[in-house]
Amino acid sequence: MRYFIFLSVLCLSGNVLQAQDVPAIGNIVPEELQMKTCSFDPEAEAVILVNEAVAGYGDQYELITWHHVRLKILNEKGIGEADVSIPYYSRDNFEFISDIEGIVINSSAGGSPSLTYLDKKTIFDKKVNSFYSEKRFGFPSVKTGSIIEYRYKSTMKHYGGLSQWYFQKELPVVYSRYTVTIIPNYEFAYQVQKNDRYKITIQSDNKTGTTSFEMRNIPGLRDEPYMDAPQDYLQMVKFQLSGMGLGINQQKYNDTWPKLARDFYTDKYFGGQLNDKLSGTEDFIAEVKNYNSDLQKMAAVYDFVRRNMIWTGIHSRFSPDGIKTAWNKKNGTSGDINLILINLLKAAGLDADAALVSERGNGRVNKDYPFQDQFNSVYATVTINGKRYFLNATDKYTPAHITPYSILNTTVFIITRKSGELVDVTDEGLMFSDHFNNRISLDANGNISGTCYVSSSDYAKAERLRWLNNGKEEYINHWFKPMHKNIAIDSFHISNENIDTLPLESAFRFQLPSTVTGDYIFIPANFFTGMKENVFLATNRFTHINFGYRQRFTSALYISLPPEYVTDVLPKSVKLVNTDKSMNFTRQVITDEKDRSKLLLRYQIEFSRSLYTAADYPDIKEFYKKMFDFLGEQIVLKKKPSE
Repeated sequence: MRYFIFLSVLCLSGNVLQAQDVPAIGNIVPEELQMKTCSFDPEAEAVILVNEAVAGYGDQYELITWHHVRLKILNEKGIGEADVSIPYYSRDNFEFISDIEGIVINSSAGGSPSLTYLDKKTIFDKKVNSFYSEKRFGFPSVKTGSIIEYRYKSTMKHYGGLSQWYFQKELPVVYSRYTVTIIPNYEFAYQVQKNDRYKITIQSDNKTGTTSFEMRNIPGLRDEPYMDAPQDYLQMVKFQLSGMGLGINQQKYNDTWPKLARDFYTDKYFGGQLNDKLSGTEDFIAEVKNYNSDLQKMAAVYDFVRRNMIWTGIHSRFSPDGIKTAWNKKNGTSGDINLILINLLKAAGLDADAALVSERGNGRVNKDYPFQDQFNSVYATVTINGKRYFLNATDKYTPAHITPYSILNTTVFIITRKSGELVDVTDEGLMFSDHFNNRISLDANGNISGTCYVSSSDYAKAERLRWLNNGKEEYINHWFKPMHKNIAIDSFHISNENIDTLPLESAFRFQLPSTVTGDYIFIPANFFTGMKENVFLATNRFTHINFGYRQRFTSALYISLPPEYVTDVLPKSVKLVNTDKSMNFTRQVITDEKDRSKLLLRYQIEFSRSLYTAADYPDIKEFYKKMFDFLGEQIVLKKKPSE
């Protein structure tokens, strides 16, 4: 459940935030020292006892936040929590971290606690990228049972840095509290995102402009296979400036989607970049305009930008230094590169617009309120013959006609000159499609030799190309070797990696020992089918299952048996479906009546849905269990009796 509330400040003055507004460190709590496990999250390696912050303003209306963290190490796996990193936005000196102090509390043999203070000389700065840095330090004398506590001060130039507070973490949290005082005459909107099972306490004081949010006993949110962004499930509160001034002089900000669209379109570093001319592109654009189809024009401009620009790895909605600067440097943020792309698509005469996106790892967009901070990047969108295409020029592997995997099953906000439009992005046309053709033969000693050919289309090709970029060895180790522990692969060949219209083809030879016991040889029936391991083994599931795309795997396994052996046990032909029939598994076992030394196993696995809820998990878990039981079956050969 989510709440949407306006936090309005009517006071004309307030108190400057002081350090004493957060507790001092080093308080001894006997119950915490005696704690062995977290009662509401027994599997936790460590538990956050306190995570609190008090935010307010200074003399220059800068945003000052005092943070206080206290956590308990429950077992050896949790000792890594003693290495602390505090990220902060260092670009243009926007944020500073100061006044760091910390302590480790341990129980001594005599029963009285021992205190070890953080040596401030061990605190150091590390630059992460051109936008962010981090303060790093490690606590000494940490062991199972230790309590680690620290606090620090964050100072931001203004309240533009007020964004969100996370009550929930990967570790369980006993107590989390966030208190914020808003600048006089300003209005902020806040959005609470929480599960109904957890209680939140909200207290406001309109006289001082202070609001506090408090939650308790929140289990940790851990990574689950094919989960959406953790932000979609974390208990949290988000903030955004919604207005300033009072009465007839009040000015509202981004309180509707159309207004947000207008603000972006007229922004100097967003819409103001879409019509700038980029030096050195004139001849290219003139050539593209002569192409016969808009699809050709779109693909040509997309590839031109991808070839000429290097992504810095930073996600951005804007081009803060301007696209001309980024173009001249030949590198930039996602905002720089994709605004360049939109600019050149428009110059080529295409119907192109900007789309604010929240990529899969950033979290879902809430359509009920126009928070611009919900979006982490900008893509290009082009409409051709009524069909909308989405392009991300930082992606070197996805061709122009395929919607980027990073925004499948998400909502984007398309910004035009006149308005904006929220659009749900899915791909019901293309799939993750792999076809395997395997041929194997055995000798009398049970040694297997064979060939494998794989044809990968659409999303399968794009995903495989990402791994291929790391080198053939990494590619082989990821896609093929996990299927069989002792497999040896040689004569590896790949083709069509640079031809968008053709599937990626991988081919290789392999050798593999089978299991031999007396007169019997055991051969795996699952050589290469696209199914490596069952990832749905957990008893419970807390998040949605988001594959992103629909999937199809087909496989043919041709087997030539040694003349000294006959088949003793063969897997049966089977068909398996889940409750709503969106998951299908089929295996056909075909024997040659004229030549008993030949076998053929055909597999087809198809998932016609790309998104399932947590409520669907028991059904999916059961389907996967049965499917992998079938895939784990073996062909048993028996040695012929001596004549």
